[in-house]
Amino acid sequence: MSEQAIQSALAQHKRVFVDVTADWCITCKVNKYNVLQKEDVQAALQQPDVVALRGDWTLPSDDITDFLKTRGQVAVPFNQVYGPGLPEGEALPTLLTRDAVLRTLKKAKGITQ
Repeated sequence: MSEQAIQSALAQHKRVFVDVTADWCITCKVNKYNVLQKEDVQAALQQPDVVALRGDWTLPSDDITDFLKTRGQVAVPFNQVYGPGLPEGEALPTLLTRDAVLRTLKKAKGITQ
C-alpha cells in the first residue's frame, strides 16, 4: 500500500479501496467479519476496475503512520475509496456498513445513485 499504488490505479481509471488494519484492532475485526467478508461487498471489491490495497499496522510502520497522518488520522481502522468520481478519496466511517462501502464504491466510479 502506497501513495504511488493509489496514483497508478487512478491513472488507469480504476477505483481503489484502502483498508488500513491491525491484528490487535477489535473494530477492524468487526468491520472485516460484518462487512468486508460479506458476499455483496466481496463481489464489489473483486470487480476488474477495483484495486484493493491493505496496510497492516499490527507492527509499527513509519510508512503507514505517515500515510495515516497525511489524511488526518492517527488510528485504525481507516478505510478510504478513490476513483474517477472521487479522485481526492473519501474516507469511510470507522465502523463500516455494507451500504457505506457499496455506495462509496459506486460514487468512486462516477455513479451517484
